[in-house]
Amino acid sequence: MHDFLSTRAADLSRLTMTIQTNLDSAEDTIQNINRTLAELASLGVQDFQITGPVVYVRPARASSDEDNTFTLFQAVLLMPGGIGGAVWDSVEYTEYLGRPHGEPTDLRPRFVPYADCLPLVRAMLIAHVGEMLDRLMRDVRLLG
Repeated sequence: MHDFLSTRAADLSRLTMTIQTNLDSAEDTIQNINRTLAELASLGVQDFQITGPVVYVRPARASSDEDNTFTLFQAVLLMPGGIGGAVWDSVEYTEYLGRPHGEPTDLRPRFVPYADCLPLVRAMLIAHVGEMLDRLMRDVRLLG
């Protein structure tokens, strides 16, 4: 039993270190990106919603033993708004995924700006920012 607990303690320590490393990497980078996105929005690049994957899922209540409903945090880039998370409950997210292809959904009411996200969510967002920025750049076409 002692070996099992020692292994679990080491696993927890690695998890904590991974989250902290990602968070340290994300803090300045995403805040700088969000400042640039705000400037871009002020120049007229608006009305974009770019979604990434769900980055964190947790029970909606104190424990999954109490209920089988979950809260999901999805990576998103909104213009204006910047990088942040869309918060869903599992039932709403399932309905969102099942909507007819191409039917738009306004994510603004679900949007939590990066600075207001849980530290764990902020740490997980860094892995998806590049892809969302690439999609924004593909969608914004300047002619001239």
